[in-house]
Amino acid sequence: MHFGPPLVMIALGGMTLALTATALWRMIDPLTGPAGSVADGPPASRRTRELEREKQLVLKAIKEIELDFQMRKIAEKDYREMVERYRARALRLIGELEAGDDYRSLIERELAIRLKLPPTEAAKPTPAMAAPATEAPRAPTCASCQTLNDDDAQFCKKCGAKL
Repeated sequence: MHFGPPLVMIALGGMTLALTATALWRMIDPLTGPAGSVADGPPASRRTRELEREKQLVLKAIKEIELDFQMRKIAEKDYREMVERYRARALRLIGELEAGDDYRSLIERELAIRLKLPPTEAAKPTPAMAAPATEAPRAPTCASCQTLNDDDAQFCKKCGAKL
C-alpha cells in the first residue's frame, strides 16, 4: 500500500475535524449543563481553593519582602511591620483552612484572640457584648487640616502630618 499525498491530507483533515469537534464539545457542554454542575464544585470547596490561593499569595509576598530587605531596598522598621502584618494574615488564613466548615469554633477563637480571653470564657456573652457602647471611639482628627482619619492612622491622609 502506498501512502501518497492525498491519503496524508485526508488523515490530517480527519484529525483536525476530530480535535475541533472535541474542543467545541468541551466549550459548549458546561454551558448547557445544570447551573451547579460538578465541575464548579460545592461552594465550600471553592472557598477552600480561594483561601488556599490567598495563603500562597501571602507567603509569596513574605518571601519577596524578605528578599527586598536583604537587598537593602526596605528599611528595617518597614520590613518588620510588613512581615508582621503578612504573617498575621497567613496565620488567620491557615486557621480558616483548618476550621473548614466549622465556622462557630473559628469565630469563638477569633473573639478569644481579640478579647484576650481564654476560649471557654469567650463563648459566654459578657455585659459589654450584650449592651451597645454608649460612646463610640472617635477617629483621630488632624490638627493641621481638620481631616477625619482612620482609627489606626499615624499620619493624616490629606496633608501627611503626624497625628
